[in-house]
Amino acid sequence: MRYLRLILTLFLSLSFLSSVSAQEQKGFFGRTIDRLTAPSRQLDPNAVYQPVPRWTFAITGDLRQAGFTQNQEYTVSTMYRDPETGERGFIDLPVIISAKLHSRMDRSIGIQAGFGNLSIALSKKFHGEGFDDVFSFDYQSAAYAVQVQFLNLSNPVEYSYITAEEGNEYYRRDDGVTNNPGHLKSFIVDAFYAFNRRSFAYSAAYKGNLFQRHSAGSWMFGSKIIMGEYQIDPAEMLSELTGYQARQTSAQVSFGGGYSYNFVPFHRQPYAERDKGLRNLTINLTFLPMFTFFNQFTNTSYKYPEAGSVFEENEKTVMNGKLLVNYVARAGIGYTYNLFTANLYVSNDSFSYKGIAKTNLIVKDNIVNTSGKFFQGMVALRLGMRF
Repeated sequence: MRYLRLILTLFLSLSFLSSVSAQEQKGFFGRTIDRLTAPSRQLDPNAVYQPVPRWTFAITGDLRQAGFTQNQEYTVSTMYRDPETGERGFIDLPVIISAKLHSRMDRSIGIQAGFGNLSIALSKKFHGEGFDDVFSFDYQSAAYAVQVQFLNLSNPVEYSYITAEEGNEYYRRDDGVTNNPGHLKSFIVDAFYAFNRRSFAYSAAYKGNLFQRHSAGSWMFGSKIIMGEYQIDPAEMLSELTGYQARQTSAQVSFGGGYSYNFVPFHRQPYAERDKGLRNLTINLTFLPMFTFFNQFTNTSYKYPEAGSVFEENEKTVMNGKLLVNYVARAGIGYTYNLFTANLYVSNDSFSYKGIAKTNLIVKDNIVNTSGKFFQGMVALRLGMRF
């Protein structure tokens, strides 16, 4: 219900701002909406058709898989006895703990509402265990695109605990699944800029607000901000194996560049009002490698509770991740018939981290080599109508 209230609030806000912009005496918000939805003066009308901004409502359906994986590696010393001499000593053994919180290929349905280049949307999983909800806001013009997403995912966490290597007498492997679901919340901001501001419209295949008349491409600059929280119940065995590290927050900032291309098999200009006669088919391919320059994670460990008490936070350790190369990939097809637009698109985001974390486990040098990845793949269908 809180998501429904939020999307209704934003929708009413857009309605109010739009009505304000239509008045003769326009305030700050009205002028802002005008600037955000106004046709671009730099676009060549022979290359891109810019219709009058209209209200748009759409139904969306998607197949989506999102998740989070993490590997922790450290060394422990254990006592052993030489079978030949009987002498006792210590031997170092590697330990690997792998955890995976992910959704299966979830089926979701959603709604989208917007005006011109602006829109808000809510998508919810409708079958299976756990939940996988996405709330988003986006602004897509010819040269600029900004999308803000909030992902809320809950599912059991699968994990494995491996000591030593196969064939070693100390080799041990335990696999398990948490009794209670883990939670992953991510706040994601994507921003893109197209250098070809004359004859290219990035949103042509995804939105239905601009229409590419002839095939064209552009070099792109992109940035991504991810702020996330991964959490499990401190009472889980997985938490005990990692020194009761049951919560992790993250902050990542990435920049990069790549190329985007719109292929237009056909386009027909409208011949009457309300875009009657408009026909368009546009296919887009976009690929942007990105460098993750800022990559910081905070692990929170908990105290084992005394009888009758509950787990409490014990210590927080900050891990600064290393410079990594990640990527964003998009592919979309948009078909328009008068005021109706159908969009089918595929996206894949993969962002990794790697660094050293501290722990209160009894391990060599008190350090844990930690690596992980956030991923989100989606195939989505959007059916929209402009009014």
